[in-house]
This record gives sequence, structure tokens and C-alpha cells, in this order.
Amino acid sequence: MSIPSRGTRSSSPVVGARLGTVRAGRVSLAASLTAGALVLAGCSVPWSDSPTDEFIDLVNSGDWAGAAEHTDDPEAAEQYLTELEGNIGETTLHLDHGGDDGDDGDDTTTTATWTVPSGDEATSQGSLGTTDGDNDPVVWDPQILASALTSQTSVSYSDDRAYDLPVLDARNDTQMSWTTVTVFTAATTEEIEPQEQASAIADAARPAIDDLDTDSVATQITEAGEEATTLFSLRPEDAGDVADALGAVPGVESREEGRLLSSSGTSSPVDGDLRAYWEQRLDDTAGWTLTTTADEEQGLEGEVLGQEAPAESEPVRTTMDMGIQAAAQRAMDGEDRAASIVAIDPSTGGLLASAQNSAADGQGTPAMTGQFPPGSTFKTVTTAAALGRGTVGPDDEVECPAEVEVDGRVIPNDQDFDLGTVPMHTAFAESCNTTQALISRDLEPSDMKDTAMQLGLGVDFDAPGMTSMTGSVPVTEPGAARVEAAIGQGEVLSSPFGLALMEASVANGGSMVTPSVIQGEETTATTGNGEDGETGAESEPLDSGVVDSLRSMMREAVTSGTASSLSDIDGLGGKTGTAEVGEGDAHGWFVGTVGDIAFCVFIEGADSSSPAVEMAGDFLRDDALADVIGTSGS
Repeated sequence: MSIPSRGTRSSSPVVGARLGTVRAGRVSLAASLTAGALVLAGCSVPWSDSPTDEFIDLVNSGDWAGAAEHTDDPEAAEQYLTELEGNIGETTLHLDHGGDDGDDGDDTTTTATWTVPSGDEATSQGSLGTTDGDNDPVVWDPQILASALTSQTSVSYSDDRAYDLPVLDARNDTQMSWTTVTVFTAATTEEIEPQEQASAIADAARPAIDDLDTDSVATQITEAGEEATTLFSLRPEDAGDVADALGAVPGVESREEGRLLSSSGTSSPVDGDLRAYWEQRLDDTAGWTLTTTADEEQGLEGEVLGQEAPAESEPVRTTMDMGIQAAAQRAMDGEDRAASIVAIDPSTGGLLASAQNSAADGQGTPAMTGQFPPGSTFKTVTTAAALGRGTVGPDDEVECPAEVEVDGRVIPNDQDFDLGTVPMHTAFAESCNTTQALISRDLEPSDMKDTAMQLGLGVDFDAPGMTSMTGSVPVTEPGAARVEAAIGQGEVLSSPFGLALMEASVANGGSMVTPSVIQGEETTATTGNGEDGETGAESEPLDSGVVDSLRSMMREAVTSGTASSLSDIDGLGGKTGTAEVGEGDAHGWFVGTVGDIAFCVFIEGADSSSPAVEMAGDFLRDDALADVIGTSGS
């Protein structure tokens, strides 16, 4: 299985094993340590005519060329000091005459104080001499900085991070872990043309990747030229099957890197954010090592000048359930159209699963952030707004004609079905567009927007480890815009995550659920989709009577309405949705709640809600959900 590039770094530390950490050298997982200008600490020695004092003063000023001019080998000194700057990154250096106990010592003793980025210090003893007299050049020798140094060795700084820190799900199963992957690269070569090279790569990689696009690979190699371009990364079990064959293709090379990857082998749209959170945890607990480098030719090992072990840290614990996540992924198997499934725990707001198939992966993270018209799933909001205002009751008789014109906008039912006069709960269960258009006439301009925000739709959340966009609902004056909004069209937009949150809030007694993905971290509601300062965080919950009516209607939609194919799932309530999108095929939705799970299933271009309902059935009947929804799978 290839490793998805989304949310991963282009370069990672080499995996090692020293006291349970990985030595990263000058490379940091969160961000590479750049070899910028060396920042220097402390004060310089008084100006004098002594070449020794001038040399030390210029070293402490970061003037490598100037310091080198006061030595007997300016070229070697400047090159060494410049390379040293790159090796120690943001570590600062201050050089003094004398020992580290404050005594002057003899004329040749030096003390180097190295201040690492954390502010901790390490010192090293060295010696400095001149060629003959006081006014003669300093004898250049790296041992000026530390007695363990030679011309072939330097000082190196590394952040030490506990890369074995696991990410665990709500059941304490490993969700993500530090994994060694093999990265395969390719460059143009005179031995073979790029198109032929790409075909050979595809043939060699087929046991691990059966759908590699040879034209895309050929273009990638051609554009990179002689510079190696990264093709793909494979887990150890897959890399072993193809490494020899790929290595035989001219221009192909490989290297090993460490990455935080899903332990199940499948990815989630939130993996990138979880990885960033994990990296920040490693940054916050990182230790450090300052050491001289080894000289193998001289048989010299590196000498540790200073070291601080990484601080202990509890595993990163998420709210997700890898069993439910796997069930969501299995439900999408074989679906060529872009599809997403999101599930939330209504009682806690914890994200249980966020899954999307490979067709959706090309869009980024549509399960969490995509903005699509929600279609008839939004009738949950329109109906709640009308019930709350008291303009209609669940048992009131309402009209459901095949077609109706409201405020200049003609609204038809799907396939022009006509129910005549029926109770409101029946019109909801059968998804009558015309009924929703008619009841929207009695709403106030902000009713749908305010009701949506009470359920979290249109509220923005700042949740550590999770990037999301719930959606947007406009204020609508009487007219076509309101009629379209009433059936989830026009300017109304939502993500699958936003609709799952809406359903979770209904299941939570009509009180907005605050979503999260990292246990123990606080989520804040920031702004709504309207005026500055609107947060939705202080919204009053829906009236309990409204919530009871909604849940009863949603249950009827499953037992005898548009989702009756799922009537075997005890306690399931839901709402189907079909959303028109210009000239393309309509999107299909199904949202619902059952047991301790609220969910949304979305298929782009499905042309009806039926495929989403079928996918929801595959998801909910999976054995992995048995103890969550209180039924056994089949």
C-alpha cells in the first residue's frame, strides 16, 4: 500500500534507536533547522592589539572571515567556522580565554559556552596559541573550541524527540505510530526514455500499487530532469515486495524515512491535523544533544558536550474508534464516485470516524471541510424552525402537491410525486419539497440561520487536532432565496462533518454539541457564518417538544419513508437528501442517529439519495458498530 502524501512531510528524520528516541541531527520533524545566521551570546573582550583577543572578539561577533584573517590559515579557518554554523543551527557560541571555573589558566586555555535553543548551556575546553610572539597570527586548530575536535570533525546539535510516542484511539488501540517507510525516487537517465522508464516503474511496483499512472509518472520525471523526484512511499511489507524490481529500473533510487502513519493502513482526513498535533507535542517535550562528530578514519568517537533527555509524555489519545473508522472505510469499498462518512458521539461531541475514498482524497479533506448543498437533509432545520415558531405542528395537515410556486420560485417534488393533504410528519418522512417551500413562507428572515446555528451548522470551531468547516446558512428575506434555502439549495452549504454535527445536536436534546478529536483538549466555538461576534456558543437549545417531534419524524423516514430500506436497524432515525448541482448529477446524502452515534453519508454525483442510503446500511450493519448502536451486525 502506498503512503498518502497528504499531510506528510517531504523529509523526515532517519529512524534510529538511542534511549527510545531518534536523533534528528539538523533535521526537525516539525520544521528543518535552517542554517541561518549564528546568533551569538555574551559580551566581547575589550579591544586590544592582541591577535588572540581580536580573533576571539570576531568569533563572538560571528565574523568568520574577519576571525580567520587573524589565523595562520584563513581559508581553512573560515570554511570550518562557516560549516560549524550550519551544524549547530540556532545554538549560540561564546568563546572566552581561560578555564570554565573563571580562572585565566595558562595563556592557551579557552572555554566555549554553547547555548542551545532551549536556553540550556554546555561548555567545552580548548586551547589557543600563536605562531611565535604576541603579535603573530593565531595557530588555526579546531581544538580552539573543544579539545576533542579535529579538522575532520565538528560540533553538531540535535533535537531529541520521543518518536515512539503513540496516538491511541478511544479504546486505547494504536491509531497512529512512527513507522519506517521506503521512499522511491526517479531521475532522468541516458539509459532509458522517461515514458519507457515510467512503464518499467509501474510494472515493478504493481505488486504494491496496481493503478500507477504511467503518463503522470513520465511527466513528473521529465519535469524534474536530473533532479530526483519522489514518486511514492511504501510501508515495509509492501516495499519488500517491490524493492529489488524497482532498484533494477535505471534512474530509480530509494531511501528510508520515519513517518507517523495510521496503524490500520488506511488514512483519515484528520490524519494531517493529528500528525501536526503530535509533532507539536514532540516539540514541547524535546530534549537535545550537543556533541562532537566522529572521525572514523582516526578512530575517534563523538564526545557529548551536553544533553537533556526528552520529557516524558502521555500518549496522544483521540476520541476516534478505529473499529468504526474501518467500518466506514469498508462501506466505501468499490465506490468510484467521491464519498465520505463522518460519525460523531452525540453525548461527548467526540469524532468517532472520518473517512473518505480515494476519489475524494484528490479534493483534500471534503469529509471535514467540503462545502456542498445539503439538499433535503436541511429540511431538519427548516422543519425545526417552523415547529419552533409555532406556524406548523407535527400532526397538522399540510399540502404536498407535485409542484408549487412560492414567491416566484417553482419547486417540484422528486419525480413529481403528489401526496395531496397529509400530516406534517408524513410530508417530512416522504421528503416533500413542496411542503417545505410552503411552510418557509411563515418564517422570519433569520429563522433558518438561527436554528441551524443552534445545531452547530454554520458555527466555526477551533478544535486541537482537527480542521473543520461546518457550513453556511444565509439570512433570507421572502423570495426565491428563502424557498431554495428551505430545501437545502441556493446559498445553503454544508460539509459531511457539519451535517453529522447537526444530527449529533438533535440527538443531544437539541443542544449544540461541541466537537473534539483529542481527549482532554478544549474546543472553542469561534464565529458563525454571519456577523462578527456571532459564535453560536451561547445558543439556547431547541425546545424539547420540537426535538421530540423531529426525532419522531426522522424515525418515520426510516420505518416507512424515503429510507425504509434501513427499517431493520432498530432505533435508527434519519433524513435523505438529494442536492442539485448545476448541470451535473445531483449529490446524494443520508444523515441520521442511532444508539451512541450520529453520522452523515455523502456521495458526490450519485444522482439520488439511494446510493447514500445503501452505503449507510453497509456502514451501520458492520459488526464493528454492534456495541455502539446496540444491535448486531449482519
